[in-house]
Amino acid sequence: MGSPNGLWTSVSGGMAQSQNVDIIANNLANANTTGFKKDTPTFKEYLTANERPPSPAIDIPRTIFKDSDFYHFDGREHAKVNLNKVVTDHGQGSMRSTSAPFDMAIDGPGFFAVSTPSGVMFTRSGDFKVDGKGQLVNQEGFPVLALAGEAADTSNQPKAGQPVDATRNPASFNPFTGQFPPTAGSKPLLAPINLKDALEAGTVVHVTPEGEVFSGEDRVAKVAVAEFANPVLLKKETTSLYSNPDPANVPRVGDSSRVRQGFLEASNVNPVVELMSLIKANRMFESNMRAIKAYNDMAGKEANEVGKL
Repeated sequence: MGSPNGLWTSVSGGMAQSQNVDIIANNLANANTTGFKKDTPTFKEYLTANERPPSPAIDIPRTIFKDSDFYHFDGREHAKVNLNKVVTDHGQGSMRSTSAPFDMAIDGPGFFAVSTPSGVMFTRSGDFKVDGKGQLVNQEGFPVLALAGEAADTSNQPKAGQPVDATRNPASFNPFTGQFPPTAGSKPLLAPINLKDALEAGTVVHVTPEGEVFSGEDRVAKVAVAEFANPVLLKKETTSLYSNPDPANVPRVGDSSRVRQGFLEASNVNPVVELMSLIKANRMFESNMRAIKAYNDMAGKEANEVGKL
């Protein structure tokens, strides 16, 4: 005896809603996480009819007749739900004032660049601090990167959409396409931000909206802010760090983003909306569980009662 028609539809639906509940719960758990971006799952329906060739216009059964021979559902009775992908919403979160000198928020689509053991990654979480070496690091201890060398001089660099001077190396205009740490013999285009001298001198550290870091009147560095043509293609590695696995999604030095010193960007999670989504997902999960129980009850009656007739 095979499984009742529609059983696996309910099973896959219950699994899909279970995954949905996990994602919503993670959003709610990070509602107060600095720079966190909410995730939204997308699902797709899979029809078993796609696995077999189309039936002829006239389909006359040559065997014992069954109900399915007269009522064609194109495989919908065996349909199932698959998790298609999880999409991150990169919408701007609200700004929260902290007045802390090393707290920074980005107003715009940009990302801070940080150096990790896995390479350069990107974050919107700007709750930075200074480590024992005097370097500006994030909460995980990864150095926050600044533009260095030629990359720091943006006065003669083309804007987005403008042609690049053929006599110069186009890659030199984009520090994020290079390797960090730099290879032997290459000029670094990204470097950690060292504030040791500024802290020892006791001068005030000031960050301009353009990302330039000053110690008193002296310019120390320019914070590396990257902008992506399609941030949806970024891969969320942790709650606050993103990698860029798509080589076609090339980051550029952000010219439309502004750095706000003394502010932190709050999560873009709306707890009320997420709670409503959680209630809806739970109800749909329970509906699928009731459907599974009904199918099991029918299978039990088929085996124990109908078979006795």
